[in-house]
Amino acid sequence: MLLRYHRNLRLSSIFIDEIMKLMKRYLIVIGVFFLFYLFVSNKNRLFPRLVFGEFHLLSTESNRTINIRQSQLYQHESSNGGIITLYDVTQDNEWDFQCPKTKYNEEDIHDVKICIYDPQHDEHVSGQLNDHGKWEPVVVRSFLRLLRTLPNTHVIDIGANLGLYTLLATQYDRHVIAVEPLYDSLIRLHKSIQLNDVQHHVTLVANAIGIKHERLSLNIVDKNLGASYLSYLDELAPPVKKIENIVDEQHGIPPRVLAEVDTITLDDLVSIFPIFFKRAILKIDIEGFEALAFSNASLLFNRTEIPAIYMEFGKLIEMKYHRD
Repeated sequence: MLLRYHRNLRLSSIFIDEIMKLMKRYLIVIGVFFLFYLFVSNKNRLFPRLVFGEFHLLSTESNRTINIRQSQLYQHESSNGGIITLYDVTQDNEWDFQCPKTKYNEEDIHDVKICIYDPQHDEHVSGQLNDHGKWEPVVVRSFLRLLRTLPNTHVIDIGANLGLYTLLATQYDRHVIAVEPLYDSLIRLHKSIQLNDVQHHVTLVANAIGIKHERLSLNIVDKNLGASYLSYLDELAPPVKKIENIVDEQHGIPPRVLAEVDTITLDDLVSIFPIFFKRAILKIDIEGFEALAFSNASLLFNRTEIPAIYMEFGKLIEMKYHRD
């Protein structure tokens, strides 16, 4: 009996030793994979870090918040020290927006569904897309022609707004870095990305582009939400009429007039470019801030081939007229 007990004890000891050896072996493998995960997430933004806490929605009552673990906003620190806020477009979006289909009728790509504002509150972009399925048709067709002729060329969409250029570019299987600070537009763009099933073609950034890292107010323009602009520009030109109340009749959502946004520079974006992102068309429409934004873009132009820039000049001309 005693002999059997010792034999069982020895077998148990051997079994435990083997289990411990296996555990050590697997721990080494897990450790190697974890280090690889950290390296990839730091270099290529494939696994950005989750930010915990609460995020105040511009599109809701001032006392309503959404948990960031639900909205899945992520942060990535650039090599320049900027904190880039990334919006996870792979999450579910249950908002019920009006999402008409574009009508560019290009032969080689499909038109896209694009989620818009109530045209009563956004007469220009949303109104034109709702009534005609088009916005800036001449410029958009020029943009699409250029994409056709430039293979392996992706897109940087600064001031993406509702994402018209972003969504159309994905139809050519291009990757888009889309930057849009207005949360109302972000959730609509997210819904559009989901409806068109292009989640893996878009990196969505929830910052504004500035000249340095700071927090600024975003002013929302009456009847033209795409013309929202950073308060910094009020020092350079007379402020335009800001919106007072754009209650969404369908959802009963009264947005605030101002949103606080964190700025990053164009150079900060380089740190979130995927490995294959070597050449890109730059589209920039940030309501008069374009020239200032280029003051911190040397790294972007040194690291990335930019064969073309689509840029709005109207606001810059208007600001120059007011200064003169």
